[in-house]
Amino acid sequence: MTLEQIIDITGEFIHLNDLVMMHIEKSGGFAGPDAYFKTVQPLLDLLEVEIRVRCRSGMTQQQMKLIVQDWIDQEIRECGDSSQQKE
Repeated sequence: MTLEQIIDITGEFIHLNDLVMMHIEKSGGFAGPDAYFKTVQPLLDLLEVEIRVRCRSGMTQQQMKLIVQDWIDQEIRECGDSSQQKE
């Protein structure tokens, strides 16, 4: 299963997009496709690693959703914390 399929079946696209937008804003805003992919790709790579580490055969869709949702929530908290520290 691809990362795109996992995001689709878990219904976490909007949630993931919120995280991406936070990172884009933190890096100075949208500055073109290259800058976008330099911001997004590392996030997707980290999410993929998290899924590979935590997911097991036979997991339900809800269990998978919780893994993805928890990871995104943690990343959003960390992104918000680092933004507040800079102020």
